[in-house]
Amino acid sequence: MISALVTGDLVSDPVQRTTQAGVPFVTANLRVAAGEQAVFVGLSTFSQTAIDRLADLKQGATIAAVGVLEQRVWTDREGNERTGWRLTANEIMTPYMAGKRRRAVEERDEA
Repeated sequence: MISALVTGDLVSDPVQRTTQAGVPFVTANLRVAAGEQAVFVGLSTFSQTAIDRLADLKQGATIAAVGVLEQRVWTDREGNERTGWRLTANEIMTPYMAGKRRRAVEERDEA
């Protein structure tokens, strides 16, 4: 298990889902810059605050997500072994949210 902060752009609009047990969650895919290349990271969150934040965003939004990063291995339809990354996020933040928090701290420190 790896704790990670991943920053990237949403590849498509987030999708709201519900488990068979009735637990809500949201999934999305991130394109993460890796030098000249990109890595795609599947993202899911079960935290209500993170669900609310992620569900309000659209394709192309830049986010930072904090959570548990896992490497996944699977076999595709052609029988090829593939690897990928999955982040189960407990916190989602956009540049707007980060700026808002930073300004609030600066205002508090000036008071």
